[in-house]
Amino acid sequence: MQIAGVEPIPAEVRQRYVDEGLWGGQGLRDGLEAAASRDPQRVAVGDGTTTWTYAELVAVVERAVGCLRGHGCGPGTAVLVIAPLSAPAVAVYHAVLRCGGIAVMVDRRSGRADVVNAVEATGAELVVATPDSAQRLGVGELDVPTISFEHILECTTPSTGWEERDPALPAAIVFTSGTTSRPKGVVHSLDTLRAGARNLADIVELTERDTAFLSTPLASITGLVQTHLTTDRGAGLLLEDRFDAPASLARVRAEGVTVLGGAPVIIEELFKQAEAEGLQELPLRTMALGGAMIPRDVLELAVDRYGIRPVRAYGSSEVPVSTGTLPSDEGEGRIADDGACARGTEVRILGEQPGELLLRGPMRMLGYLDEGDNAEAFTAGGWYRTGDLGRFEDGRLTVTGRLKEIVSRKGLKISLTEIDDVARRLPGAEEVAAFGVPDDETGERLALAVVARDPDAVTFEGVTGWLLDAGLAKWKLPEQVVVWDGPLPRTESGKVQRRMLADGTTGRRMHLAARLR
Repeated sequence: MQIAGVEPIPAEVRQRYVDEGLWGGQGLRDGLEAAASRDPQRVAVGDGTTTWTYAELVAVVERAVGCLRGHGCGPGTAVLVIAPLSAPAVAVYHAVLRCGGIAVMVDRRSGRADVVNAVEATGAELVVATPDSAQRLGVGELDVPTISFEHILECTTPSTGWEERDPALPAAIVFTSGTTSRPKGVVHSLDTLRAGARNLADIVELTERDTAFLSTPLASITGLVQTHLTTDRGAGLLLEDRFDAPASLARVRAEGVTVLGGAPVIIEELFKQAEAEGLQELPLRTMALGGAMIPRDVLELAVDRYGIRPVRAYGSSEVPVSTGTLPSDEGEGRIADDGACARGTEVRILGEQPGELLLRGPMRMLGYLDEGDNAEAFTAGGWYRTGDLGRFEDGRLTVTGRLKEIVSRKGLKISLTEIDDVARRLPGAEEVAAFGVPDDETGERLALAVVARDPDAVTFEGVTGWLLDAGLAKWKLPEQVVVWDGPLPRTESGKVQRRMLADGTTGRRMHLAARLR
């Protein structure tokens, strides 16, 4: 797989990563298989339906390697995995890596447009999906061989062993809704993924006695990093594909979850449920907080009642887990900023502080699939332009805002320009623009302003139904449609002023999702 237009990290810096053991020091067998040798009966992964020990997971992965090879997966083969958050999906991901293939990860909740984009962008030669996902997304029409997770688990094709892959080559691709009109393909190697996972392990002080709770899609950088975080170190991984506060809290308690992370709203709902049940003890010992903080009262409940040590971590799909809390930080110092640089990570601020945050380190992606995306993503010396604003003082990072036009709803990022590009074809619409609105439940919600030729014809169901039919994923649909009378507010250069949209909804005709009515 060729990645063009990337500003390389200088050779002397890359060599430093190797010399310091940040790259190339481990093979795949030093992770999952080594953990199975140390403690074969330790639970490796569970999803509420399937639970595998390390010995069982290794056996499943070995069978999956044989099956995938039988379907043509070899070194450099792009395999599209339409992934539920399940133990079989984790096993297939590990198996693709051991075949030497490239795991192209797309979430089960994606829209058809996302799947078509992934196939076209990567040249995927094989698709793995559940039968339901394959049917819903019309995978059979893509002219790419498709097999199910169930088929792989039942496959009896013998594995003849596998060779360690070059950890510097492309290994996995995740898609992120950036500021462009379509999802960007972010390419990582085994080296970069493991660097991010190692950084997170340092921040949460992970040991093989820990069990982590994952409610974020496997087909995200958080999902892949937590997969390596645990299975590479012999810890446990509890998967929750469909979060439900009472049931999820019961699983956390029953299975002894010690490390909690992911979307702040998930953390908040778990602790609110614990308080509602009057619980005095939880197995959790630490929780990792990303960009958004949970409410102060929830944080105090976690710390004061349950003795949980919070940590902060900052990163993105492109530069996972770049900074974070130090083990030596105490009290308010654990969450006062976004922490210190992880091993090998460097920070620069473009311009005066606060300015745009530039990052470089062993966790930096190899690049985007699209050369055009790479042209604007890097500066000389291999620095990645995050699009976030921040300060870096006394070795500590504080992120103060963002430049990118994104809404973060329940921790899932939605590109406003992607919504614009789809919605501007809405029948009867003269102008459209997506924008974010603060939401107590989800952090932010997505809204869509519509200037229509016939305002009375605009309905919530009509707009969202058309967007869904146009290929937009269900989780990207707006929850608020505002009928805008008059032209949308714009700058002199013609750019829509989204903040003025958010501030100008009062008194306008509004259509809301059911949960907001």
